[in-house]
This record gives sequence, structure tokens and C-alpha cells, in this order.
Amino acid sequence: MSKVKFKYWIQAARPKTLLVSMAPVIMSVAIASMCVTINWLPAVICLIFAVMAQILSNFVNDYADGLKGADNERLGPQRMVASGLISPQKMRRGIIVWGVLTFIVGCTLLYYGGWILLPFGIVIMLCAVAYSGGPFPLSRHALGDVAVLLFYGIAPVVLTFFIQTGYVNWQIIIAGLAIGVVVDNLLIVNNYRDSENDTKNGKKTTVTMFGKTFMRYLFYLNPIIAIILIYLVFKNHIILYYFIPFIIYSIFVSCKFAKAKGMEFNKLIGMAPLEAIIFALTVVIYII
Repeated sequence: MSKVKFKYWIQAARPKTLLVSMAPVIMSVAIASMCVTINWLPAVICLIFAVMAQILSNFVNDYADGLKGADNERLGPQRMVASGLISPQKMRRGIIVWGVLTFIVGCTLLYYGGWILLPFGIVIMLCAVAYSGGPFPLSRHALGDVAVLLFYGIAPVVLTFFIQTGYVNWQIIIAGLAIGVVVDNLLIVNNYRDSENDTKNGKKTTVTMFGKTFMRYLFYLNPIIAIILIYLVFKNHIILYYFIPFIIYSIFVSCKFAKAKGMEFNKLIGMAPLEAIIFALTVVIYII
């Protein structure tokens, strides 16, 4: 594979967004450290699996939208299949190979968490594909935000915690929901930017359904909702002081979001994932 072609595959993986799959695992490991001594090997494997599953979802999204013609007039970063830089046949083969590798990496976690993890891992893999592909793409039926809350929030946080501790409680589920709410801001930016093109192509998102005004205010409120949820986990008002840097950054991002037009939203694609990692690291610092 030439360096040029490899560059295209890197672009298809959308590296600027990958922080959103790292943040839930990092936060979950920190919370688990309050209960047990961390086993770092499965923690790292959880992180790798989460990133690989997101890349798989990004490949499928590039492939599916390219075939449907949904990316032909998009304002966002260039897509590889739609632009012809990667052929549909090569992307399809890439999806199969990457999917198998992701599944193999996920299966190594069975050694630490038991066979009970297998059905959850399969569901995660299937939903990574079903987000944009298959007979009922979640992202085209206004279920993208629900998928984000589940698979970039609750699922990685709960499963990482379970692998470390061997149990699950309501606090870790709420913690997963909290980080999922923050990650959802990335999807809101993406759907807000592409709302006109999505409407033209018959793609239903929460932005096309509920309108830009509603989703803009939800974007502003999501960081606050996340802080309230994480407070319910720790029930210590001191944690609120730790979140001051996160609040400042969220206000900064919200101001950028309020003023953005057209391709200016692309800058937020890199800023929104950073919001998630700052949230996760704030929890880590608080616990330390």
C-alpha cells in the first residue's frame, strides 16, 4: 500500500474524532480504581477495542453514505468513497478485514470478563455497522443520538468497569450516561452542519426533526446535564470545583458553535471530542 493510499485510509478513520471513544474508557478505569487495583492490560485492550470499533463505524459510514450519494454536496471533510479516493470495493474489503481484527481484539477480553461479555461485544460490533449501514441505518432514522448515549457512553463505561471489578451498579450506569451526553455534542455539530443536505437526501436526524434552535440549546445544555449526572455519582459538591476548566472550555466551544456557519463547523469537529476527554480527565484528577 502506497503512502498516498495509506493517507486516505487514515482520513477515512477520522482521527480527530477518536477521542470520544477513548474518554469513556479512561473515565471508567479511574472510577474502577476506587474499588479495586487496576489490571492495566485489559484496561488497555478496552481502550484499543473502543477505538477500533469507532474506526469500523467510520469506515461503514464513509462507504454507506458514498453509495447513497449523501456525501456529494457535504460541507464536512472530504469522504473517501464519495470522492473516489477509495473505491467502494476496497472500502468494503477494508471493513471486513478491520471488523475481523476488531472482533479478535474484543474476544481477548473474554479471558478477563468471562463469556457473558460475548453477546455485548457482538451487539457493539453490529451497531458499529448498523449506525450507517444495513437495512435500517440508525443514523438515517434519527437514532444517532441514542446510539451515541449507548455505545459511546453507557456501554464502554459499564463494560470496562465490569471487566475490572466483576460487577455493575447504578452509579457506573449514570457515569456512562454522563460522558455519553458530552460525546453527543460531536454528533449535534455534525448533523447541524449537514442538516440541509440531510433533508435533501431524506436522512432523518434530531436536527431535521426537532429543528436547529432546539438542538442548538441542547448543545449548550449537554455539558451542564453531564455535570449534574456525574455529581449524582459522587455526591460531593467539591467535584463541581474541579469541573470549572471543563465549564470554561464548554462555554468557549458553545460560543464558537453559536457563530459558526457552513464549513466553519468543521473546526468544531476537532473541538467537540476534546470536550469529552476534558470531562473524563476531570473525573480522573478528582479521583486522584
